[in-house]
Order: sequence, then C-alpha cells, then structure tokens
Amino acid sequence: MPIQTRCQCGKALKIPDAMAGKSVKCPACGNPLKVPGGGTSGRGAPPAAPAPAPIPSGPAASNRMDDLFNEEGFNTQVEAICPVCRAEMKASAVLCTKCGYHKESGMQFEGHKTAGVDVDHGTLALEKAERDMIKDSEMQKKLLKGGGLPWWGLALVLFMLGSGLTIAVLAVNASRRVDESVSFNPIGLFFVMSGSAFYIFSQAGMLMIVIHAFKQSVGKGLLSLFVPLYIIYHVATNWADTWKFFVASIVLGGIAGGFFAAAAASGGV
Repeated sequence: MPIQTRCQCGKALKIPDAMAGKSVKCPACGNPLKVPGGGTSGRGAPPAAPAPAPIPSGPAASNRMDDLFNEEGFNTQVEAICPVCRAEMKASAVLCTKCGYHKESGMQFEGHKTAGVDVDHGTLALEKAERDMIKDSEMQKKLLKGGGLPWWGLALVLFMLGSGLTIAVLAVNASRRVDESVSFNPIGLFFVMSGSAFYIFSQAGMLMIVIHAFKQSVGKGLLSLFVPLYIIYHVATNWADTWKFFVASIVLGGIAGGFFAAAAASGGV
C-alpha cells in the first residue's frame, strides 16, 4: 500500500511502497525528500482477489515504473543536493544552476543568472537605477571639469579690463594737460597692449608643445626649440596630445596680428 508522508513544505504525499528508503523530489516545492521505510499495517489481510496478471520484469518493467513516478511528479533517484539551497544537482555537477554555488571554490556566482528568470524584476530595476546614477555622476563630473573659461582666457579678460582702465586714466590725465605738444592716442595704446597680450599667450601655446617634445626626449625638444618648422612636424606626429596647444597658438597669434594692424591704422600710440 502507498506510504503516507509529509514534505517540509507541508504537502501530504502518498508514495508507492516500492520507493521506501529512497529519495524522491516533492512535486510541490521540488526539494528532495527521504521516503521512510515501508511496513505492513496491523490490519487483517484483504479478501482474496483474483491473481493479477504477471508483471513483466527486467528493463521494461523498470522503465514503466520510472514513467509512472515521473507522471506523478517524483524522481526515482536524486544524485546530489546543493549544500546551500538544497536544490537537486547531478553527481558530476560543480556549479548549482539555481543559486550559483561552486562546490570546489565554495563561492557563489551571479553571472550564470538570467535576467527576468533567475533575478526578479524589482532587483533588475534597482540595479538599473544604480547604473544610471553612476553614469549620471560621471557625466556631471566631466561637464564640471570641461566647463568654464580656461585659465589663459580668464587671464586675457583680466588683462584687457586692466589695460582698458589704465588707458582711461591716462586719457583723462592727458586731456587736462595744458601743453598740446604732447600727443596721446588711447585707442592705439589699447590695441597695442591687447595685441601684446594675445601674442604672449600665443607663444605660451608653442612653449607647451616644446615642453611636450622635451618629455619625449631631449633631442626632440632641442629640435623643436631651434630648428625651424620642426615643431610643426612634432605636432603632426603627436596630434592627439598637442593639437589643442597648436590651434590655440594659431588663433591667438591671428588675433594679436589683428590688434597690431588696428593700432597701426589708428595712427599708433
């Protein structure tokens, strides 16, 4: 008669007495379950019944019993059990596909899990939110690092403001002089001073390229410093590291030339 037992999940089971003493898989929770040994009950023997048809023995009978147990939700044999989650494993398996426990290293891995199957949607949403926060933080740092006016631009603005104020004071003092023989051109002076400032910063850009050449080797630094046009070759062969200095030097030099031309057109200082 069937063996009545109860799984740890609370489900009552009736297991064929042929499985007494073996391990089966609970059809409700899937956990392995040890079937207690069967025994004869104290009741009297049942009434005599016609002799059943002979049950074939051998592999055919075993296969039929396996199919019957599988239909009822039982496995005829549990090879191994994961020591962490108690899930069924193959005897030769090293990694538990349910919890990721690795038997040889004693560690649990997460890379084997499938999104939406092994990991619930709430966890997926939290992990995505964490990745988005990290990405937004890195982007904000880049914007703050690359934003604003560079130091040389700020220096130019301060220089032009200071020179404009100085020229204004000189113009007022010159207008109060009685001696008209002294000529003073404040616009021309402003153009000259602004052109000089832009020219200095233009040369600073070239100096940064020379310093870059010295960092590579002393020979390249000396060639960039004393050999005409070699600095252009150095920029062409190290474009990724020097193009900012080169472009800034060319642009600032052009602005300086424009200021000098404007000063000459205004009649000089």
